Amino acid sequence: MSLAVIGVAEVPTKRDPSRTRWDILKDVCVRAIEDAGIGKDDIEAVLSVNPMAQPSMALDMALGRIPEVLGLNGCKDICVMNSGGTSTTNCVRLANAFLSNGWAKFVLIPHTTVQSDIPTEDLINFFATAPLDPQWEYPYGVTFNGAMGLITNRYMYETGTTPEEMASVTVGLRGWAAKDPMSIFYGKPVTLEDVMNSRMISTPLHSKECNFLADGGGAMVVTTHEIAKELGRPAAYELGHDMRFMGATPVLRSDVFSRESYRGSSQGALEKAGLTINDMDLRQIYGAYPYTQCSALEGYGVCEEGEGARLWASGRCGPDGDLPCTTMGDATGRGHTGSGVSMAFYIDTVRQVRGDAGERQVKNCEHAILTTAGGSVMNACTTIFGRSAP
Repeated sequence: MSLAVIGVAEVPTKRDPSRTRWDILKDVCVRAIEDAGIGKDDIEAVLSVNPMAQPSMALDMALGRIPEVLGLNGCKDICVMNSGGTSTTNCVRLANAFLSNGWAKFVLIPHTTVQSDIPTEDLINFFATAPLDPQWEYPYGVTFNGAMGLITNRYMYETGTTPEEMASVTVGLRGWAAKDPMSIFYGKPVTLEDVMNSRMISTPLHSKECNFLADGGGAMVVTTHEIAKELGRPAAYELGHDMRFMGATPVLRSDVFSRESYRGSSQGALEKAGLTINDMDLRQIYGAYPYTQCSALEGYGVCEEGEGARLWASGRCGPDGDLPCTTMGDATGRGHTGSGVSMAFYIDTVRQVRGDAGERQVKNCEHAILTTAGGSVMNACTTIFGRSAP
């Protein structure tokens, strides 16, 4: 038995501390349930994405306040997942267990993040320490941007990728974001010159190639393939899934660019779906930094190793390209909402497969491949979604 996403909702990503966490959470949960065409008491489990750097909200979620606040009278159990950017993926995987074991017919998966009311120093310290080894990396002044800058520098050295080619990834991602009303950068495309002239943060990453911390939230309602078919509503059907783990500490990884993990997880997921990478109409890659867009395409087998950035530079992966990738703009185009960036990826994938992605809609999007990563790209979790079930 596999899972189908039948309801989604989200709020625009922006910095606005007047939108409280519970305001966002209640909004997206109510609208996702409405989008699914069911009643609130049909929800039998709530599996939440852990809100990073927000201990009070995390505790509220972990101790079961969501069903109580929303009045979900049919809810049987709750759980909170935390694996950084793959937290949404883990919620989906646990939801599959609830559905396949008959514990629930409908599962709600919510997330909310408000970072704009957290002191800047606290946020910097959190994102400096959370993904890095406290003994071998953090004491030497390495930050998240620093670690990703080092990996990007090595990628460019080994592949011959130029700064302009790498910067073109951000141009493409921001091109998608400019067409997305949910993005903090809606209506704000950038040029290659804009990216190259932005200040250097950690060589070779300019400020526009790094993440912008923001507030956001989203929710999904999932059920079985069979129930989704019975409801007769547009849905995104999970067709295959697989994963690979690289390790928590960047300096200790042999798979430095995550390329082998992208390859293994994507091949496994595609085999389970009975499809090939050439059957995919959309490639959704969450890695938060531009080089991951390149190495994932190489791992998928879309192009040769070292050619990923050149695909973006040619315009093939951005709006109007023939190989559309990451149509929600990744964290550099959407804004980084803690562990919830991947929630936006799932919601965007559902919208693309259902055919309601608006100005960003990929033509005839029957199948999509989605890869998420957690920590400082510690793993690769790949799922294949389709417009119809087998």
